[in-house]
Amino acid sequence: MAQEVYLFESTLSLCLTVLVSLLCFTPSDSAGFSLKLIPRFSPESPLYPGNISQSERIQKLAEISHARANYLMSKSSQNATVDPENIHLPVHEDSIVYSAEPSLGTPQSSQFFLVDGASGLIWTQCLPCINCFNQIPPLFNSIASTTYQKIQCNDPRCRKPFYKCVNEKCVYTQKYGETFTFPQNNGRVLPVKDMIFGCSNDNQYFTFRGKKISGILGLNREPESLVSQLKTTIQGRFSYCLVYGDREMEATSILRFGEDTISTRRDYKTTPLMYQTMKSNYYLHLLDISVGDRRIGFPPGTFALKPNGNGGCIIDTGAITTFLDRGPYERVMKEFDEHFKSLGVQRVPKVGGMEYCYKSNPKFRAYIPMTFHFQGADYKVEPTYMYFHDKAKIYFCVALMPFPGKTVLGAWQQQDMRVVYDLNLGVVRFAPENCARDKF
Repeated sequence: MAQEVYLFESTLSLCLTVLVSLLCFTPSDSAGFSLKLIPRFSPESPLYPGNISQSERIQKLAEISHARANYLMSKSSQNATVDPENIHLPVHEDSIVYSAEPSLGTPQSSQFFLVDGASGLIWTQCLPCINCFNQIPPLFNSIASTTYQKIQCNDPRCRKPFYKCVNEKCVYTQKYGETFTFPQNNGRVLPVKDMIFGCSNDNQYFTFRGKKISGILGLNREPESLVSQLKTTIQGRFSYCLVYGDREMEATSILRFGEDTISTRRDYKTTPLMYQTMKSNYYLHLLDISVGDRRIGFPPGTFALKPNGNGGCIIDTGAITTFLDRGPYERVMKEFDEHFKSLGVQRVPKVGGMEYCYKSNPKFRAYIPMTFHFQGADYKVEPTYMYFHDKAKIYFCVALMPFPGKTVLGAWQQQDMRVVYDLNLGVVRFAPENCARDKF
């Protein structure tokens, strides 16, 4: 069934712990704020699967990564011209790792949202509902918010392919559904006026399995995303540092915006974002790959983004493992396999889509790193972040998976790396860091 999402503007309350007093900014002011990123294996997450075994966790990590790769591929193949009467966006709850708990409206209403770096439109379920999906209260009540206002059809922001006019109101119509999400931390409050997001009040045959989830916060480069709408306020910058832990993807991290972004270190390496073709996801110019000390020497254009949307390399926190296009994947895995075979390490059956797994030995230490050679910058993944280890079943897997037509640098290989997106300069910066020390 179709789902209608009305677009409206309201006050977005972003709570800050780093400020000593209440600061109020409009989008013309520069500011900084941070929010807690909650991975789905954290007990704080609305998607927490419970106290599952390490083997079950690794299996789920692979399943989430596969779902994410399929979602990114479907977005790449979407046509530029969209009929608002016939929009089909997949419900991709299974392809998102992180959530956040924002607050919106006046008075503030705290909600859980899925954080999606590949999505643009922001939306949440709103009261009063014609058909409400199953969500644990409180739900955002648009009538109770004094800063709620629907966007009219004559508003310039309504003139986009995704929107249409219904009863003189700007409407976003889609089948099944996506959601909207805004960030919140405990502490001080930063109200930001005139944020645009979708208010969904007719949700038929749709729900989230995580019953606390209200919607999705889009962080890509599309005009409706949080990053784009606050581009002036945050000076076009945001960053994260994903915390590594012994229990995979359980530790919370911090997503920083604007003046909270740590962007002045001298040891940052810098690589440009691709802006020519795809204007939504964060594409990087990947030139080559090294396994251990051996540079493979892929031909120029191997990882280039093609006009039909195939190819290219995306940096993304939704995919947990890193994906390589099938051709380069086989060549890279040949290097890993030859290394372990040369040391007498026994291959075991694949686990959860990871094809190169080996019998582990507690005394074995000869794990090798992998390096992504981006334009102007080498991104080295140390062995700690290159493998999944199941200590109970005594095996390890190279945390790489094949996917036809796309390369994705996933969250597992971004752990303990400060990653800074500077959209004003059109670059991504990165440097190794002990992310567990990153505090509010």
